[in-house]
Amino acid sequence: MLEENLIEELSQIAVDTGKKKAQVVIEALQDYFDINAVTKTVQDYKMGMLKTVSHNDVRASPGL
Repeated sequence: MLEENLIEELSQIAVDTGKKKAQVVIEALQDYFDINAVTKTVQDYKMGMLKTVSHNDVRASPGL
């Protein structure tokens, strides 16, 4: 259950943007998931868990 202040803010954003509350929630969830994915990627990079590719290797890839 959402807290009353969140419901009020959701309603106000829906009115201000002319969107349905469901659309505001969908967009907020997508933003949340996107931020978490980027944060995880940065953490993985800092921990050396991601393979990096040089600029020259990318340019040498077929089709580029």
